[in-house]
Amino acid sequence: MPIRPEDELGTHVAQVLSANYELESEVGRGGMGIVYCARDRRLKREIAIKVLPPELSFRADIRQRFLREAETAAQLNHPNIVPIYTVEEKDNLVYFVMAYIKGDNLGQRLQQHGPIPPVEVRRILREVADALAYAHNRNVIHRDIKPDNIIIDEETGRAMVTDFGIARALTDSGDSRLTATGMAIGTPAYMSPEQSAGDRAIDGRSDLYSLGVVGYQMLCGQRQQYSVDARQAPLGKAGSSRREVARSSARSVPRRDDMPGKRPGRPLSERGRIRGCAGRRRSNADTGNACDTGSAAFGDQTRQHR
Repeated sequence: MPIRPEDELGTHVAQVLSANYELESEVGRGGMGIVYCARDRRLKREIAIKVLPPELSFRADIRQRFLREAETAAQLNHPNIVPIYTVEEKDNLVYFVMAYIKGDNLGQRLQQHGPIPPVEVRRILREVADALAYAHNRNVIHRDIKPDNIIIDEETGRAMVTDFGIARALTDSGDSRLTATGMAIGTPAYMSPEQSAGDRAIDGRSDLYSLGVVGYQMLCGQRQQYSVDARQAPLGKAGSSRREVARSSARSVPRRDDMPGKRPGRPLSERGRIRGCAGRRRSNADTGNACDTGSAAFGDQTRQHR
């Protein structure tokens, strides 16, 4: 929506950045920032600007976290990751400039149109898994994989992962880590059990769990329902919490005519692949490969099922 005169923050941001950027509209808000669509005056192109809210930028620790995370994300160069062009501070504003991708995020699409066809779900999972594999190989985890952070490019249909704003390099150590001890950063409905528990030692498998939740939601039109005990159970009991969450996710799965169930002698159904992702039985590459290698077989399954 356009910047309104009564929007003091938007007006202030527009004034501070006016020399280089022309703010056009606000496109989103999150816990760590506000995103604007703008035009780069020098390069004559549309860009997106994510600004740390001033009430947070006055806190040195949060400002440092925001800048550090933006710098980490700016090092990622992948066709399925929204690129960051620059990270800057000016007149007490902390912001970074990134590519503007035209199109709805996955959350908006699910809200407007409901479940997504399995073939398209497989493609989106493949592309997001590729992006995460690239980031994980560079010791970066996203920590907030959810539909709102996956944009579907309006022109190409390509899935683009955005908002690595809470990502943290695994190579950081000691007091230099920017995540407070015991703080669970992310979106609770998509968090892995260990992330929900505030475990600082999470790795890329936590992102894969979140991707599994997203995959389930794309297929079923709703998030999987957990038992409270499954999400809150201690993780140190031989992985019992992970197994229980995987079992919980498999209960009450809505039936779809285009989503055949598992049959003896048949390849694992698409829902089974999503459950496997949620249970972290695969690596990033294996998750993506499962989507690819099952394509032809899944198509045959669907036709025979009908």
